[in-house]
Formats: sequence, structure tokens, C-alpha cells
Amino acid sequence: MSRGIVGRWALLLAAALLLLPLAGCWDRKELNELGIISATGIDLTEEGKWKISYQLVIPSAISSQNGFTSTTESPVNVFSTEGDSVRGAVSRATQEMSRSLYFGHNQVVVIGERAARKGIGGLLDVYLRNGNSRETVMVFVTEGEARPILEQLLPMERISGTALTKLIALEKESGGNFRPQTVYSMLLQLLGPLHASAAPGIAISGSGEGVRNVDANKNTSTPSKVRLQKLALFRDDHMIGWIRTHESRGLLWLRSEVSGTTISFPCREGGPKVNSARITGLKTKMKPSRSGDGWLLQANVEADATLFEYTCGGNLHDPAAVAGIERLLGQQVRSDIEDGLKASQRLKADVAGIGEAVRRKYPRTWKGIASEWNGRLYPEMKAEIRVDVGLIKTGRSNRSYEQASEDSRERK
Repeated sequence: MSRGIVGRWALLLAAALLLLPLAGCWDRKELNELGIISATGIDLTEEGKWKISYQLVIPSAISSQNGFTSTTESPVNVFSTEGDSVRGAVSRATQEMSRSLYFGHNQVVVIGERAARKGIGGLLDVYLRNGNSRETVMVFVTEGEARPILEQLLPMERISGTALTKLIALEKESGGNFRPQTVYSMLLQLLGPLHASAAPGIAISGSGEGVRNVDANKNTSTPSKVRLQKLALFRDDHMIGWIRTHESRGLLWLRSEVSGTTISFPCREGGPKVNSARITGLKTKMKPSRSGDGWLLQANVEADATLFEYTCGGNLHDPAAVAGIERLLGQQVRSDIEDGLKASQRLKADVAGIGEAVRRKYPRTWKGIASEWNGRLYPEMKAEIRVDVGLIKTGRSNRSYEQASEDSRERK
């Protein structure tokens, strides 16, 4: 081949390579062709159909210089589709929408209780296979249907899906009753050795069915709001029941995942809980061991606390008074842990991860008992809980206001 022909082929090849970056993205879609989803809801109808609800962002209602708009247009629109499967219901959205649904900004999935009890395996499978879906989507469960949660408008946030993610993040930081649960973490737990998981419950509280009109947010108060309440427990991919808020916190004590929570405690055992302290540090050690034909859990909880509210008598400069407060705090923490353990044992779902501690310590034994852990061994497990709370700060006063006021009157 002559040198001239080789040169021409090289020139053509170079031109072709230079054209590649100019081709752009073959599957690109313009923003005005997409329907951006900020939250989804999963329900099961009485007829056994899967009902998927979508919270669709309305860009024109949220785009303004100051973040607000003078129009009364709702920032979101909620609609639903039904199908024999989760994916089948999603595919029917094209029959009602002029835009392609985009789930890349979906932040929340709310699951109705009926759907959760039926099983969420199909939902998890859809999230695994859909390239546009994020595995970091937050999971919530509601006692009724999921759609009303998506329809609820909140005064502080334009998009309620965003508000729910902030709500659970703030709860983790300051509340300590629930922890965030993502689709990915839930999938890992359900496919893990314990086959158990949990998700925080969400509900509409207050009067009325919910705030669905933007005009309601023009008032100084709203008739209803969303709130976190209770914890939904799952075994395999089925929801099996609820546990109460303090029981959820008790299980988090065992996992060393309580941070910033406030504990109320009485002046004396059995009295009203009129005092409070904030937990500032926590370390929990779980030690499982064989006990006859069953198992024993020995848990050692060490926590630091700061006194927030104190209405009892006694001088806080007195070590005996401080020791009394620490004892009462420890009793309250131990009560939460014991109640949480009993609730999860009753539902036969080891969401505290005690079986993981057994597997790490007794790997060979675990292979023979894994199949009956949740069903028999965990519900029959005994527990010895030791709690040591250290009061590291008592505030600027060494007495309660009532005691200081009484001393002031006596001096007059």
C-alpha cells in the first residue's frame, strides 16, 4: 500500500475520532421532558392490586428568586397508578403522564401497612434493577395508606419529600428514638444472617385529614402535620408488627446508636417523671453466651449525661445526690432496653443484631442454629442488662428553682 493511501486512511480515522465527542449523549432527555419524582408511596388495594403513588415536583411553583412564589400553585402534584406488580403499576404511568418519570431525585418511599405485610420483595427488586433509582432512598411505613402522606403539605418546606428526609435526620441527631433506614441498608439486613429489619413509622397527626391546599400554609398554624411514631418490624420481607417509640429507643441503646436523646426521670422511684437529662455519650458491649439449652445476653451500657431540668430537693454539690440521679437515669435506660427486647422477642425479629454477636463469637455453632434463631432461640433468650450513667454536667445551679425559692423566703 502506498504511503499516500495510508496517509488518507489515517486522516479519515483522525477525523472520525474528533467527531466522537461532538455526538453528545444518545439517550439524553431535556429537563422539560422529565417528570421529577421527589417521593413515592406503595399501597395494596383491597382487590390485591399494587397502587404506586408519585409526588411530582412542579418546577414553576418552586422556582423564584427568593424561593417563594406569589401564585397559589401547589409545589407538588400527587397521582397514582395500579397494577398486578410493582413494576407493572409504574409502567402504567405513561398512560397518564405526558413526561417520562425520573426517579433520580426520589428521596422517600412510604409503604402502607397492608402492602408492608404483604411483602416488599417486589419493591426492593425494582430498586435494584432500575438504574435511575437511588439506593439511599429513605424508607417509612404508615398504618394507613401511603398516598395521604405524600399529599400532606408542610409549612417549612416547599417539597414534603425533602421534609421527611430532614425530619428523620434531625431525629437521629437529637431524638434518638428512630434511625434512618434506606432501601440499601434494609436490603442488606433482610438478606443477612438474621433476615430481620425495621423502618420508622410515619403518620398524620392533628385534626382533619391533612393539609393538601397551599392556602392552609398562609395561616399561623396548620390543622395537621406529619410525625414519626412507632417502629415497623420486618422478618424476611414481610412486616410482622409495630413496637412503641420507647421500645425502639431501647433497641438502639443496645446498638450504641442513641445520640442526643433526652431522658425524663422522677425524683424518686415510682414518682412522676418531672426531670430530664440529655445523653451526650454512649458505649454498649453485648456478650452472648450459652445457658443450658438456650442463650443468655449480658449487655453493659455506659452513658454520659448532662442535667437539663431538675425539680427535686438536694444539693447537687453533694456526691450522694448526684449518685441518686445517676441511679434513676440508669433505671430508666434499663427499662427501655428490657421493654424493647421483650417487644422484639414477642414478634420474633432480632432487629437489635444480637444474633450477629452470637455468629461472631460462635461461628461454628451459628451454622447449626441460624435457621431457628428468630423462631425459637431469640424469643427464649434471657438478658442481664447493666447500665452505668455518669452525670458529667449539672448546669450553673446546684439546687432546683423550688428549693432556691423556699430558701429565699426563709431568709426574709
